[in-house]
Amino acid sequence: MKADRLRRFIDLHAWLGMVSGLALFVAFFAGAINVFHHELHHWQESHHGHEQAAGPADPDHFLQQLITRFPASADRMYFLPDEDPGAMWFQPGEDGAAGEWRTAHASNFAEDGSFTQQPGSELADFVNELHYELGIPGNGGLINIGMTLMGFVAVLYGVALFSGLIIHWPKIRKELFALKHQGNLRRYWKNLHNLIGIISFPFHLIMSVTGAAMGLFTVMAIVLGLLVFGPQLQGVIQKETDVWPPVQSQGETLAMAPMADYLAAANNELPGMDVGWVEIRGYGDAAGWMDVAGSQPGFLGHHVHVVLDNTMKPLRISAPGERTFNFAAISPVYSLHFGDYGGVWVKLLYFAMGLLGSLLFVSGNILWCERRSDRVGPSRGSAFLLRLTLGLCFGVVSGIAFSFLVSKLLPYTPWAALVASAERQIFWWVLVVLVLWSLRASPLRFSGLWLRIMPFLYLAIPLAQVAVEGSHAWQEPDALLVNLVVVAVAACLWGVRAQFRKRLRLAEPHPLWVGKVTREHPKHLTETELENQGAS
Repeated sequence: MKADRLRRFIDLHAWLGMVSGLALFVAFFAGAINVFHHELHHWQESHHGHEQAAGPADPDHFLQQLITRFPASADRMYFLPDEDPGAMWFQPGEDGAAGEWRTAHASNFAEDGSFTQQPGSELADFVNELHYELGIPGNGGLINIGMTLMGFVAVLYGVALFSGLIIHWPKIRKELFALKHQGNLRRYWKNLHNLIGIISFPFHLIMSVTGAAMGLFTVMAIVLGLLVFGPQLQGVIQKETDVWPPVQSQGETLAMAPMADYLAAANNELPGMDVGWVEIRGYGDAAGWMDVAGSQPGFLGHHVHVVLDNTMKPLRISAPGERTFNFAAISPVYSLHFGDYGGVWVKLLYFAMGLLGSLLFVSGNILWCERRSDRVGPSRGSAFLLRLTLGLCFGVVSGIAFSFLVSKLLPYTPWAALVASAERQIFWWVLVVLVLWSLRASPLRFSGLWLRIMPFLYLAIPLAQVAVEGSHAWQEPDALLVNLVVVAVAACLWGVRAQFRKRLRLAEPHPLWVGKVTREHPKHLTETELENQGAS
């Protein structure tokens, strides 16, 4: 490859990697945990150790109580069939105030119909927000700022993947498994970084393509849709994304059948479907309908929908082989991104790949800072990026651990009503403090200290649940799985600490890790030196 072309690829790969690397670390580490989103919802629920599990509640009685207490929920709600049935609906505000989405469970209603609701944990939703929108609050508009930003980052990420493969493949092909440091520890870590990148390349390609598709879906739909459909765009989007048109009520009421009958009718249409939720439009209205949504095992695009009217007559079925083009294209994208198509083993694979991806982005930034310092001399820019990388990465990992601890311990204190806000606030406080600390402290001492602390933070999470909930921590399958996952995170962090200490034993730390950084004039490389450096 010619030197000028190689230079362009090196610069493109380096700067795109730096721009997207830190955001991708947040997305990958939070995403590794978010693979177990469903299980985390069960883990975050409070269970006093001395309480006995109650029997399943009556879903129809719950729906009647909910609609009596909140009439707006009858217009549109998302019903969750569970032992403790739940629902989410939009509650309009009073006296012109803005409305909000509300949730309720059968356990919130007493026998006399009175409703009491204490704010519960929102840890699973917060981890999910960190993954797909970096925790950036939405503005309530059509375009989600954080999600759109991550869509653009995913595009940069995909370009960096291909440019990095083109740059490094000639050398990597020869030294793919050559991890012996042979006195050159920098070469060892660079080869390890490249090995992780090559082995997990298909996974990263899937994440970049599906992340861009989901993050930029709304933007692309608006831009391309306006060019094609013009003023009719909103109606077209609604028609293509809704499973059935909105209810056109004529004011005629209808006695509803038991919820079990609707679920049975959906199962008759798609035998073996696993129901996840039910979207109810116009409960008790003759023009109303229900969308029984779930999955059909054995398919990559496993998401299915069975739309029934309130008399249980099937209106539409969306399943493998019976989908519109829009749903047939979207379903595999979601499945590939979240890894929910192959059971617990695929989830564990995604979890491992997510953690390896996090390590890949950290090591890439660190190696780039060290190499740039060697090429152009110590600079404030390289030192700042190294410290920012360490502070943000340690802040995210530690902040999530503190959110877990708050989620499990705070509900058993007088401040239980603050748990949802405390989970978010403790994360941001830890992140800000560690980033500011990293910009002032010695990177070597800062890293050594927090690599020692973080494994114990994650080990404290299952111990905290055992302390407040007893045997529930290992007897309830979802709680046990989440606890094993956080123990695995602790073990991985301990392994990173061991490798960090090994590097210190075998080689002197790079000047960027110790001492003060001074500004020096850059060293200009010849084309031959640049080509050799790109190949190595």
